Amino acid sequence: MVHTASEYPSLYSAVFERPNSLNFIRLVLATFVIFSHTPYIVAGVKVDENPLWKEFYVFGDFAVNAFFAISGFLIAHSAYRSSAGSYLVKRILRIFPGYWVSILFVIFIGGTLSVLTGHAPMGWDIPNAILYFRNNWDLSQLQYGLFNGPADVPFTSPSWNGSAWTLEYEFFCYLLLLPIFYLPFIRRHLKVFIPLAYLVSLSYYVLIQVLGYDWMTWALGLDPRNLKASARLYPFFFAGALLYLVSRRITLRPVITPLLATICTLAGFYFTWLVPHANIMQWTQIVLAFGIIALGTCLNVPLGQTNDISYGVYIYAWPVQQILVLLGSVSLGISVNIILDAIITFGLAWLSWTFVEKRAMALGRNPLVSGKKPTVQSAT
Repeated sequence: MVHTASEYPSLYSAVFERPNSLNFIRLVLATFVIFSHTPYIVAGVKVDENPLWKEFYVFGDFAVNAFFAISGFLIAHSAYRSSAGSYLVKRILRIFPGYWVSILFVIFIGGTLSVLTGHAPMGWDIPNAILYFRNNWDLSQLQYGLFNGPADVPFTSPSWNGSAWTLEYEFFCYLLLLPIFYLPFIRRHLKVFIPLAYLVSLSYYVLIQVLGYDWMTWALGLDPRNLKASARLYPFFFAGALLYLVSRRITLRPVITPLLATICTLAGFYFTWLVPHANIMQWTQIVLAFGIIALGTCLNVPLGQTNDISYGVYIYAWPVQQILVLLGSVSLGISVNIILDAIITFGLAWLSWTFVEKRAMALGRNPLVSGKKPTVQSAT
């Protein structure tokens, strides 16, 4: 029997109209971040002496790259279907309420334990607790340490929220979609402006190579670390958005698509590992974007389809591991710490999803908040 292309789903329909495992993929990626960070939180610079553990950074780098690619695809869909006000409200409610609660978790649980265990030189005080929240609440100027701690721990730079730095770039990507999808002229020519946005995002890297970090830092007012992060993350986001633009034309076929998705995902992982030695990743964002999103449509894993705890895992894993260190977990070794961190973090992430994130997202769908007119059913 010969199958026609119309009998197979498009990438668009597989993501937005059929059950898929993208939430499970994101949960795996968030777990990869635990693999990446725990060795450094538990062992500090000694990780570099271990030929195995020192390579675990690649799990975190790969996860963040993939997160941005998936986000570009999904958020472009949200922007396409929503009014500007509704889109912005939904994006704020998705990022910030859960994040704010994680800040309070650090202040009242992490901060208190650091004082009680002698790892906070300043002691617990209200002004510094308020300052910590004020500096972190809007992602604009992150403060990593609290009460000058955690101090005297393997990770020597005091940090309670070492993963939060990517959220600033994530939210800025959301803002960058506003002119693309809501200025009428640009909206009518998305086929031109989304590829153009992707090319502009690549220009960061090109200009750095041509002009150097020093000149680019001076010209854009960014420090080298922010410039490097921009050159890395924005192209992945816009690669996902570009893939969304053509997603209705991409047909997913049995055998071929799972194989190609696996190859592209593994290639993206390999290119991420090559970054310290080569620059190939800067030209292959589309490869990873297709691979990781298509892989999510090929798998049939029910875990995560109802409860999307990946964001909670991402924002709680670092402070939970620091708390474990304060309680003496270093002696248990890296492997046990990874397991303990994952178990506790998954529990906190479920609580965050159930009582904070899901309710905030539901609020974003309320007509009074989103600006959408409620549907009125006619009497029959």
